[in-house]
Amino acid sequence: LPFNQPKFCPTATWNPTGITFANQSIVGQDPFAIFVSTNNTIYVANQQNSTIVMWQEENINLTKIITGNFTEPWSLFVTTNGDIYVDDGEKNGRVQKWSVETNTFVTVMNVNSLCSGLFVDIDDTLYCSMFNHQQVVKRSLNDFIVASNRVAAGTGIYGSAPNQLYGPAGIFVDVNLDLYVADYYNDRVQLFQSGEPNGITVAGSGSLNSIITLVRPTGVILDAEKYLFIVDSNNHRIVTSGLNGFRCLVGCDEEGSQSNQLNNPYSLSFDHSGNMFVTDQSNHRIQKFKYLKRYCVNTFSVIQKTYSSSLTNNNQMYYRDCQKELFYYESIQVKVNKSGYYSFRGSGDIDPYGSIYKHKFKPLDPSENLFDQDYARYSNIQFKFDILLNVDMTYVLVVTTFDSKETGKFLIVVLSENKVILERLSTPVNIQLIYSSKLTDNSPTYYRDCQVPQCHYETLQIHVNTTGLYVLWSENNIKAYGYIYKNDFNPLRPSENLLLSHDGPKQSSCVIGDQCNFYIKGIGLTLDDILRDELQLNTVLNNQSFSIKLSAGLTIVMFIAGLINSVLSFITFQSKDAQQVGCGMYLVASSITSLLTIIMFIIKFWFVILTHINVYTSVSVLRGGCISIEPILKLFLYLDGWLNACVAVERAVLIFKGVNFDKQKSKSIARRTILILPFCIFGTLIHEFVFRRLFEYETVPDTSKTNEDTIKRYVSCITRYSTSVQDYNIAVLFFHLVGPFIVNLFSALFIIFGGAQQRSVARTNQSFKEHVKEQFNDHKQLIISPIVLLILSIPRLIISLLPSCVKTSENLWLYLGAYFISFTPSMLIFLIFVFPSEMYMKAFKQSFNRTRRRIPS
Repeated sequence: LPFNQPKFCPTATWNPTGITFANQSIVGQDPFAIFVSTNNTIYVANQQNSTIVMWQEENINLTKIITGNFTEPWSLFVTTNGDIYVDDGEKNGRVQKWSVETNTFVTVMNVNSLCSGLFVDIDDTLYCSMFNHQQVVKRSLNDFIVASNRVAAGTGIYGSAPNQLYGPAGIFVDVNLDLYVADYYNDRVQLFQSGEPNGITVAGSGSLNSIITLVRPTGVILDAEKYLFIVDSNNHRIVTSGLNGFRCLVGCDEEGSQSNQLNNPYSLSFDHSGNMFVTDQSNHRIQKFKYLKRYCVNTFSVIQKTYSSSLTNNNQMYYRDCQKELFYYESIQVKVNKSGYYSFRGSGDIDPYGSIYKHKFKPLDPSENLFDQDYARYSNIQFKFDILLNVDMTYVLVVTTFDSKETGKFLIVVLSENKVILERLSTPVNIQLIYSSKLTDNSPTYYRDCQVPQCHYETLQIHVNTTGLYVLWSENNIKAYGYIYKNDFNPLRPSENLLLSHDGPKQSSCVIGDQCNFYIKGIGLTLDDILRDELQLNTVLNNQSFSIKLSAGLTIVMFIAGLINSVLSFITFQSKDAQQVGCGMYLVASSITSLLTIIMFIIKFWFVILTHINVYTSVSVLRGGCISIEPILKLFLYLDGWLNACVAVERAVLIFKGVNFDKQKSKSIARRTILILPFCIFGTLIHEFVFRRLFEYETVPDTSKTNEDTIKRYVSCITRYSTSVQDYNIAVLFFHLVGPFIVNLFSALFIIFGGAQQRSVARTNQSFKEHVKEQFNDHKQLIISPIVLLILSIPRLIISLLPSCVKTSENLWLYLGAYFISFTPSMLIFLIFVFPSEMYMKAFKQSFNRTRRRIPS
């Protein structure tokens, strides 16, 4: 057969997440037919455009489009030599063959219905399932005259009897000439053995050996072992038969348009590697599901290791899957002597739940390093892993239970061709100390969490003689809260030194999130960090704190000042006189970037304010703002600094060259620098786009309250940097903030001393020292300007290096003021470069007067 019929293992698995191989723009609306030949050429019938589209040998780009006088094809079949048989029955009552040799179409079968399925068997007999006439007909292609068709199955009258069909759809004919039919309206698959008029129901409604429920099946094919693969169209899935009955392969999560979902699939075909191609009809696409050969475990015939143990009341406990219930667990180190596939089977008196971790298992964060987990997928085995393990890595198998605090025996069996070593890691926990006490009216009080007043408390000092994991729990008749502090507890500052609380790490200022979903802050304060504790959720701006309203007003003032600065600077430097050399071009670009910097600063501030005020802002908007706004703001800020440095370098070159200074070359270099510089800066910031992400969590609902606001959503923009990336980020920060200062300073010193040297040669009546003093008086602004810019940038450098654990709400204006001051250099171009320069002030006055004259009075 020209059909790909791969030989799959009994536990064959496909990636449930599909890849869209072709979308509606290529295959049109409602694609029905697909065929993958043995040489991996893919054919799809575009019903909307009445064409056949082809991809040759796994080429992801469309390689050919075949057109002809056929209309709205429902099915197609390709023979070994490349001839294509295509349905043309609904409008023209025929099946056509496209010859690969002549590139022409000929009629090969006359039908009075659309062919919802086509097939050519090993004897060159063409089959057509006539959907509207309840029959499958056939004719030999060896007959040169297109004669009348013979009946292969069905009576022509719809019904559910063994010899009847009701809407026959996809068909398959095996090497024994047995015919399989997807009987659409009867919700079954019928097998008509060669020469037999009565069919046998092999799947679906009425089957004696199959309990699977099919709803409107449309496609059926067989693999090399004669296992069925069925397109269960109205269940929106692909199912297969096997040694243990039928099971779902893909589309097992209900209908939909996600990558793991299908919507009324119609047909399927395999390539020679076993990958599955499905026409996802109502999603107007072709989905490819990759065959995961590594999950084949038929080689696991040798038991390499058995491990038996028990979970008891002395076992260690943890919160599994971030639930509020405690679970006993046992951790087991897994080592293998050879990389390969291993199968773990867990069973026992308890209901075991298994998880495998890479490197190590952290009970306080059970999601970290998690490799795989499993429970109750199989009737006689509570958990099962078929997994690839590498010899150079240590794994940890954690056995717990499905229900909380369940105890009993369990057994683990490991099957593989290679040896495996299992060693117990966790040790039984013995109660080392029981402490009892009570809180009375005489107990000291404090503001718990800085919110709840008059809470009685008692402090206990804990000493341990061995570093390790310790479990503390309480049983009481009051609603007790527990907190662990490092070194000391200060009741006046209950957040200071806090390590852990009864509700998890969220009480610490170093951590945002909840017990099950938290993020530990790194280095650097952001505007989100500074304002987070000050902003009130779902509260309009008028009802926010005075600090928020004042900072909002300041941003407006800064924007107006920045706008005036940029407009005045642009008026100065846009004139031809100011742009006779590269300096003017750098400064006109700087006037633009300074305005863009202030605009992005305003966008950043109000984005933080408005998205915190309105917690129902779209997640996509929040994610887009998180990823893009801060890096773009840094891009313009750094670009402004380096353009100013270019001005200093240009002036230094002018002193060095003297009369030999080439103005045209200077302007040419300036143009290229202005063009290239943004891309260079962007390259140093690319990691920000990669590692920035949205961190989202919700508070656990308070069951004591019944209003709708008991669950609150919190969203923060975070950066998850590794240590090396963090070091790189700090280096980039120093480079962009300190680099322009160093360039400005050295250029200024060169101008002063270089100019003094030139003057001392020409004017010998003064000493070199006197020339230096004279040059300094003439150009002191070149020294003062970069120092002022650096001082104004230092606050940003400091807050970028501060640990994020800093409680900013205690000194809000110290941090917020530093953040605002760091953007003032972008508002000072006119004051720094234009105001001290007689030439630029003259150019400004001339440009201003010209502009004023153009404005009608």
